[in-house]
Amino acid sequence: MELTNHSAGSLTSQAYQKRWLRKEELLADAAEKASVAAAWLGGREYPIQRLNDAWTLVMGGQFHDLAAGTATPKAYEFAWNDDVIAMNQFAGVTRSAVQAVASAMNTQAEGVPVVVYNPLNIARTGVVAAKLDLPGGTQSVTVTGPDGKTTPAQVSDGKVVFLAKTPSVGYAVYSVRAASHEAENSSLHVSQDSLENQYYRVTLDKNGDISSIFDKQLGKELLAGPMRLAISYDNPEQWPAWNMDWEQEQAPPREYVSGPATVRVVERGPARVAIQVSRETAGSKFVQTIMLSAGEAGKRVVVKNAVDWNTRESNLKAVFQLTAHNELATYNLGIGTIQRPNAAPRKFEVLSHQWIDLTDATGTYGATILTDCKNGSDKLNDNTIRLTLIRTPGVRGGYPDQATQDLGHHEFIYGIAGHADDWRAAQTDWQGQELNDPLIAFTSAKHPGALGREFSLVKINNPRVKIMALKRAENSNEVILRMVELSGKPEANVHVAFASPILSAREVNGQEQPVGPAEVKNGELLTSFTAYQPRTFALRLKPAATRVAPVKSEPVSLHYDLAAASNTGSAVTGGFDGEGNALPAEMLPAKIDFHGVEFQLGQAKTGEPDALVANGQTIALPHGDYNRVYILAASSGPDQTADFQIGNHADTLKVENWGGFIGQWDDRQWIAKDVTVPARGRRPARTEHDDYAEMTGIVPGYIKRADLAWYCSHHHDSAGKNVAYSYSYLFGYSMPIPAGARSITLPKNENVRILAISVARENPSVTPAQPLYDTLGRTEPGPVEKP
Repeated sequence: MELTNHSAGSLTSQAYQKRWLRKEELLADAAEKASVAAAWLGGREYPIQRLNDAWTLVMGGQFHDLAAGTATPKAYEFAWNDDVIAMNQFAGVTRSAVQAVASAMNTQAEGVPVVVYNPLNIARTGVVAAKLDLPGGTQSVTVTGPDGKTTPAQVSDGKVVFLAKTPSVGYAVYSVRAASHEAENSSLHVSQDSLENQYYRVTLDKNGDISSIFDKQLGKELLAGPMRLAISYDNPEQWPAWNMDWEQEQAPPREYVSGPATVRVVERGPARVAIQVSRETAGSKFVQTIMLSAGEAGKRVVVKNAVDWNTRESNLKAVFQLTAHNELATYNLGIGTIQRPNAAPRKFEVLSHQWIDLTDATGTYGATILTDCKNGSDKLNDNTIRLTLIRTPGVRGGYPDQATQDLGHHEFIYGIAGHADDWRAAQTDWQGQELNDPLIAFTSAKHPGALGREFSLVKINNPRVKIMALKRAENSNEVILRMVELSGKPEANVHVAFASPILSAREVNGQEQPVGPAEVKNGELLTSFTAYQPRTFALRLKPAATRVAPVKSEPVSLHYDLAAASNTGSAVTGGFDGEGNALPAEMLPAKIDFHGVEFQLGQAKTGEPDALVANGQTIALPHGDYNRVYILAASSGPDQTADFQIGNHADTLKVENWGGFIGQWDDRQWIAKDVTVPARGRRPARTEHDDYAEMTGIVPGYIKRADLAWYCSHHHDSAGKNVAYSYSYLFGYSMPIPAGARSITLPKNENVRILAISVARENPSVTPAQPLYDTLGRTEPGPVEKP
């Protein structure tokens, strides 16, 4: 794809939308791979409908106006909500699938067992930052891996930070326990203005910018000048949300983020060191955390950014002045790469995914810039690449609301990795993959398991072949494996081995339509690739020798007393909220599969009771070997704090509202006015009523955390009309069943509606040791912040 200045702005505008879209795709990938493993073991049915429904929401967010920042502000409220729904679904599927896999592993440990999941098809060492329930006041920890050896670990900001080595598309069990003192690691050093590991020595200048990255393996300096954040004037003559103007982009920056800087060491340990730099410039606040890790995870310098952006008619770029010189840089496009020369008037802001490489013209060394969600950049000259981070252009020739796009809070990461020779030889493209797709950790119950302490689902004998997708086929029980060659060179004799032998294979296309036969030799797929070739195969695997018991569930009999649903066109006076608003009966299924637990719903029909108002009722639970109870519920009003009692065990749950939004990013608030729209082409200047004429403030973003069991894009009003894009939700909650408990007592809270309860016998539990998706620090809307 070739981009001119006429489409350049779309690479960066509405930057937080792009970040969520990227995170959704990574979550989906992790969920699908884990679900293949769980289904192969027999522990879960592959949740194809739940995954496809979430993917549908993700693909809607790929619409060009949403991704470009040119949709109306109101449209983003719905797009953001769809994003959060999708992330909620992918995260729930991932947790459920990992629970099934972990139940077959040996998690018996002296300390807290932590199962670390690696979705990438390379064995790798990465940093895990896990929130664990350790004895109060724990200052030091000892972490041991699957081989019984200790690994660098520390306690930082209430989290256990440690290095974890994991197999390809696999899992490894670590044990974490409190220690009397922290282990020493001479490879990591940090001071107020420097960081060092076995690969790099990083120095900060008095402005708080990285002024030097010395590559110790190369014996070379990577930077010809400081890595600075540049603020440039940005007010294109026409269509500012889409365009960037050559003259403005070539002009010197209006200013650099400078400060004064507040610098402090925030991590100091054997696993990772970090310096945090806080500054304010041009009305915006910038917090950068520069991190270096031990071991193989330390092959990249990582910069974590949190920006509260309030600078108009401007863009923000990260400037990389490198010692490597070359007119051509290499840009990753996902499937393939492209080399492009220095910026020119008709092509300057260009596209990339995950990384950009500048290898010196001698071919002896270079540096790869790593990005997690920033897709636009320009190459100023032979040794300077500028990564575009945020844009709030002026409105000359545009609409008033576009003059405020990207105002608000931003979080993103970028990094840099040096290399000898070129990026192919050093495989620094995998550094971009690892930056984007970190390891995922779960705490686990302790139990034996036939899979042992380390398990890999699939391995490829060639690291220049990447798995793009691993999922179940849409129309069969086959496993779909999509791969791509990474170096732009033919690769022969590629072997793909799964945890059990491949029984049969055939090649299909991207739509899973037949292409031809595929070769299976000794239980492995044997294939080859041309340069950057994607290939897709449908496989049948031999069933796992180790089987995991699937979730067993049984519905609890309920005596409904509220008609919460209505049919289209049927007027009601009560409904879900008592004011006639109701769940759409046509959309409610008779059963909901919630990660293996089956909820059985009452008949959804106008006037037919299908919900229970919580009023302190005590409900008998079925007899059987069940260990958890699951509740399908929602609140008719604001989110409710509700106390449930099972035997001698009480749980306080946050029962969330059945409608509204479950998540938003920073949302701009507006005053409507009549405005003058300037002439464009043959269209004369004119006056229009603009709902987004003047921004009055921002409501900070938030994400609600309950697991969505069911959702719908609309509800019914009292007349039975569909209220479009006024969402309906039902949430799934669970509690342990103590030994001998035979009943559950509901809270006394008339706002809580219960639509189903089930008891379940499920695999030993796992709990994410870090958020599986964004938190934004809030779980509900906050007060409006003035601009």
